[in-house]
Amino acid sequence: MTQVEGPVWLLVGEKRGNFPFCNGVIIQDGGVTALVDPGCGASVLEPLAASGRVDLVLNSHTHPDHCSGNHFFSGAEIFIPQTAWASGGSKLKLSERLTEPGELARAWREFVTRSMGFEDFQPTGSFAPGQEIKIGSTILEVVPTPGHTADHCCFWLPQHGMLLSADIDLTSFGPFYGHRESSLVQVRSSVEKVRGLRPRVLVSAHRRPLSQDLDQAMDKYLSVLDQREQRILKLLDQEMSLPEMVEASPIYGGHNSRPALTRYWEGRMIADHLDLLKSQGLIQATPKGYLSNAGIVTSP
Repeated sequence: MTQVEGPVWLLVGEKRGNFPFCNGVIIQDGGVTALVDPGCGASVLEPLAASGRVDLVLNSHTHPDHCSGNHFFSGAEIFIPQTAWASGGSKLKLSERLTEPGELARAWREFVTRSMGFEDFQPTGSFAPGQEIKIGSTILEVVPTPGHTADHCCFWLPQHGMLLSADIDLTSFGPFYGHRESSLVQVRSSVEKVRGLRPRVLVSAHRRPLSQDLDQAMDKYLSVLDQREQRILKLLDQEMSLPEMVEASPIYGGHNSRPALTRYWEGRMIADHLDLLKSQGLIQATPKGYLSNAGIVTSP
């Protein structure tokens, strides 16, 4: 653990918190220890669980790289977002919510079991948007930030001007919005929402804490969306179907490691961009797929 500030500590995950793991956050105050996002990997979490120190586990959302270690803390309170209550602890239900029932869901379950050690868990409680969670004298305000997933939340610590931003992670890859419940439009809105809090310190799940140039970091993060849009428009200089665009891979740049899953996620994200580009009049649907409107001359 490395201290961020006051009662807040960063618990660095395996692979330095890079996917398929994350960095957790520990808050120790008033004799209470809370762990935010136990997706750090077994080698990190097992010693912490054995210590018996964790009283409360908070999950910012129910992506498995954030909640795969919940089962280590069965003696603690485990809280998930209220909107995820129906599926949050079940590998089967999560697989069908985050992919599609059938072979793809099976591939997802095999992947999260093999790479993250994900096991079913039983949440003991939930939290709602706007709710205040007290850990000793430290207050965490639940900030709903959908787009990445429908249940994604950040935690705002007003006493410290600190935001635990989960998967608004400000990494170079940029935002992920590859599920049916995800939304490109909501991703932008959620980033602007947390920008409006004017955090002094931002602790995300997949990189080291930031305390300088946060506006520029958020701008750079959102600019990845614009870059993806431009790559998609470039592809549509010629008519292309969605499967052809997925193979061209303007977002992932290839599908070597998890081909079925990354093709699915890429297709969902491309489709979100296509819907937005159509609404802006920049592309049109064709019998084959899609085509950019740039340079198309219509008869008077």
